[in-house]
Amino acid sequence: MKILLIIFLVIAFRNLSAQEAISMKHTEPFKPGKVESFLHDLHITNDYVISFRLTLADNVNEKSDYFVLLRKGKNLAAFSYIGRSGKLEPLNLTIESLQLVWDTFLQNDLFSMQNESEIPVFCLEKYRIYNSYTYEFVLLNKGKMKKLSYYDPEYYENACYGMVERTKIINSVGVISYVLTKVERSKP
Repeated sequence: MKILLIIFLVIAFRNLSAQEAISMKHTEPFKPGKVESFLHDLHITNDYVISFRLTLADNVNEKSDYFVLLRKGKNLAAFSYIGRSGKLEPLNLTIESLQLVWDTFLQNDLFSMQNESEIPVFCLEKYRIYNSYTYEFVLLNKGKMKKLSYYDPEYYENACYGMVERTKIINSVGVISYVLTKVERSKP
């Protein structure tokens, strides 16, 4: 059902992708030490770099795998960065799938939303959980960067509903899962 909603939203708001410049809000100047080193070169050679990873609370030195979406001009490309091997590998996504991801990110305000820690949220202590996972997005654009981290958003959306940004993060991760599943199904 969520996938159908995402597809409907992409079709309904297709004109959003025609915008030339997307302004990023809640940013800071790009600091190489605050992002993984593989993102540095991508930042230099592309207009937009968006990386996504899932991190585990109990694994401080983990070598995460990343989904990376790049935009240069109107061209989109996607990569997978394998943390353990340090390899950046292109993903074989169709133009339609790449555009679906980009449009979903735009529709869900990834470029203008705030990090979860900057949003006042009320949730009773009895609903707090520990040792779960975090969705982390890093967005880079022309010397600017922002990090969006949301702790177990599906759980907190059910336990302490009402944060619109949480739903937007869930939708953004959902489209990544959707296109990666399509790639896996198309492999021989």
